[in-house]
Amino acid sequence: MKRIFLTTVLLLLAVSGIKAFDRGLGNPKSVFIPKGSVAVSLSGGYNNWKANGESNEQGVLLAGIVSEVNGNVSLMNVSAAVSWFCADNLSLGARFGYGNTGLDLNHMEMLSLLQLSNRHIARETYTASVALRQYLPLFNSRIFALFFEGRLSGGFGYNKSFAVTERGKEGSYSDLYNLALGLYPGATVFATNSIAFEVSLPILEGVLEWDNQIKGQAHESSLTRKSINYKPSLLGINLGIVYHF
Repeated sequence: MKRIFLTTVLLLLAVSGIKAFDRGLGNPKSVFIPKGSVAVSLSGGYNNWKANGESNEQGVLLAGIVSEVNGNVSLMNVSAAVSWFCADNLSLGARFGYGNTGLDLNHMEMLSLLQLSNRHIARETYTASVALRQYLPLFNSRIFALFFEGRLSGGFGYNKSFAVTERGKEGSYSDLYNLALGLYPGATVFATNSIAFEVSLPILEGVLEWDNQIKGQAHESSLTRKSINYKPSLLGINLGIVYHF
């Protein structure tokens, strides 16, 4: 009986000690965004690089490795999302995105071993996704919180790769399709009572892509790619502004 009593006391002390341990994070279940709220967000980016010379064979030097670069590259993407909070700190939403990439390379040399010229690429994609997001406010904050978002996405688009010859544009055309399932953690901070800024990036993502390609309007081929990545993708970092009401 004494052993049972002593063991019970020790267990209660151990449990009370675990419960009493405070890491200073406050209550992570405090209300950050209440149930019934609606949020709309917009994010995007645009980049353009242009290198010119007196002729197509003359251009700029990049990093001492790539020389005589003559051409331009443009990257543009924009996405809009709307979400409804079905519970405190928990939202269900939809996202729509558009991306456009253009490359016009007149000339480029790499270490005097490789030369490329007359290369043109045009790529356009459309995506749609549904997402479930859980917010985790720290220190009982109503201004700053981390979040974890699970997202299922699908998309389509096209890709053109061609050279300009005496006969016109010659190259290949591809129809693009993809499905993706991933986890996208991030952080959000409120600047006013209604406007917040957020940043997120993919950390776990599974992707299935397939391309249907036609070359020279005569030869058909296809390419399928499957991948699972468990690492942060800095190229996929997303910055956005969100309005809550």
